[in-house]
Amino acid sequence: MSAAPYVVTGAASGIGREVAAQLLAAGHGVVALDRGPVSLAGVTPVAVDLADPASVDAALAALPTEVAGLANVAGVPGTCPPATVLAVNLLGPRRLAAGLVDRIEPGGAVVNVSSVAAHRSAVPPEALRDLLDVTDADGVAAWLAVHGLEGPAAYDTSKAALNLATQLLAADLLPAGRRALTVSPGPIETPILDDFRASMGVDAIARAAGVVGRHGRPEEIAAVVVFALGRSATWLNGIDVPVEGGLLAARVAAAHRADPPGTAGPAAPTSSDRKDPS
Repeated sequence: MSAAPYVVTGAASGIGREVAAQLLAAGHGVVALDRGPVSLAGVTPVAVDLADPASVDAALAALPTEVAGLANVAGVPGTCPPATVLAVNLLGPRRLAAGLVDRIEPGGAVVNVSSVAAHRSAVPPEALRDLLDVTDADGVAAWLAVHGLEGPAAYDTSKAALNLATQLLAADLLPAGRRALTVSPGPIETPILDDFRASMGVDAIARAAGVVGRHGRPEEIAAVVVFALGRSATWLNGIDVPVEGGLLAARVAAAHRADPPGTAGPAAPTSSDRKDPS
């Protein structure tokens, strides 16, 4: 077992707290990053505001020179202003990862928590590529001035861009023997689930639970993140791992049965499909 600690963002609550707790339970050291206090015994807390590049840089300066891996879990929902959504969900994690990758031990990984909502983003590929060139608040403001996204759409797009950025990072890290991938939850019982009800719609969130029987739990997502960080996942790289209880499979099956092979062909997504968190 590595003596170097793992770095976990969003460790004060929800999935991030569960990731930190499961790593601790497995005997690993954990540096817990969050904007607020982290009340989890055994971690080394470091304050960070992912929306503020100076705060990210200060956190990087406080982190160890060698780490086992990075779990970028912190994020904000679409109820926040679009500029904040893009800063916290995309720019902050990318800046933190860029500052840490050379400190990650060979075989270690960057695991970015994304969302199945990334697939709802209507921003074209060329605009996503432009977004990956943005590094600061001025760049975010300029990009939003062109694309004009509201909070919910900014959330979807922040996760779509995070997925693409992680793929590019995985390719860049191949020569160093390090990995990068995303884990994408569906709706999860965390403190911000009500924000998702507000931004995505109460009915859409309820439909997701109705399809699979319930919402996911933070520890179920954390278990996948912890596995992806570990040395048993050495061939897991550059991909997105959806963790949504079978939601997509159920929808594919429903579409298949409504329009089986040999008939008119696959049905186009309906407006209600596009409003669902998947």
